[in-house]
Amino acid sequence: EADRVPIFIDGVPNVFFTQKVKWYNQFERALVMKELGCDPMINIWLPTAVPSPEVGIRTWREKKDGKTYLGKEFSTPKGNLRQVIHETEDWVDSSHGYWVQRTLESGEKTTYGMDVYDDWCVSRRTEPWVKGKEDLEKLKYILKMPAKWELDEWRHDTSRAMEFAQKHDLLTCVRRTIVSDASQWFCGIEWFMYQLYDDPEFVEEFFEIFEEIAAWQTQLALEQKPDVLQRRGWYDTPDFWGGAHFDKYIAPSVNNEAKTVHSAGAKFAYLLTEGWGPYLEKFKNLDVDLFWGLDPNRNHATLEEVKSSIGAQSTILGGVSSEEDIILGTEEQIRAAVRRAVETMAPGGGFILAPSVGLWRGTPWENVAVFIDEAHKAGAYK
Repeated sequence: EADRVPIFIDGVPNVFFTQKVKWYNQFERALVMKELGCDPMINIWLPTAVPSPEVGIRTWREKKDGKTYLGKEFSTPKGNLRQVIHETEDWVDSSHGYWVQRTLESGEKTTYGMDVYDDWCVSRRTEPWVKGKEDLEKLKYILKMPAKWELDEWRHDTSRAMEFAQKHDLLTCVRRTIVSDASQWFCGIEWFMYQLYDDPEFVEEFFEIFEEIAAWQTQLALEQKPDVLQRRGWYDTPDFWGGAHFDKYIAPSVNNEAKTVHSAGAKFAYLLTEGWGPYLEKFKNLDVDLFWGLDPNRNHATLEEVKSSIGAQSTILGGVSSEEDIILGTEEQIRAAVRRAVETMAPGGGFILAPSVGLWRGTPWENVAVFIDEAHKAGAYK
């Protein structure tokens, strides 16, 4: 048992707080956090699916009706698959980072073309990749396993990260498999939600595509013997899925992945930062070791309800709101939020104190310092 509540602060590597406290990659960030008395993890970022060599790729950028549009089209043996987005003025802003991160890179986006996985595309999209069931066979051609040499180099980077973690006594976490979240990037969101009712066979086939990708990614990751593997469920909220569809599609997929992870002796984490309240009873049926991203202000459940419901069976990471407490809060508000989280969630263990899912650009460093200071004061186990 730990002597105090662990303190975890996540954040993209290229967030700079002060000239004294800064980092350019996750290894530098880990050393900074250790020096501050926190408990960082080392991320093992998964290899990404790539287009098949037989696929042709065409891109374009055009101005029309006073707007700029960016497009990409994949020519596959089953037909063409394309997406078009409205290129807003902030498209090349530094905050538009590379969504699919690499273990040894900074996370900076070096070119501003259209990536297949990119949150920035969703709100700017005028035409999604998948517009009907006929596009699923095409989709398979652009989401293939990388070549052997690419996977070998990924293994080299992973081994370097594992060596760093072992040297500095840090936990390793594989980030992150994606199944249900893929609906947001590849389909029109409202249209996909309609398919839950209108065409369940489409949803099942869509899931199968991304479960297959997650399966080979998981197998590669577990060969490296990490401590934890994380599944991303950012958009698995009740707002999108509701209880019945969570039970039908998401819960079985989560438990199947958890079974594979546990069979290799690793722990399984599930990232979901909003909407826990309606799911708490369902969470009890998930074979999850770590629920990641508890935000006390966005879950339709109190900390007490979360603790009493799943706190005995799973570890919980979070407890303080990144936005409302750390970014916008006063010093007393931050300290009060930390004390409340610790007093409610820490008894009996199984709690990692964190600003929900991480810190964003623009977070005042003085607020982070207050969070860390109060975490050490409040977090010692009695």
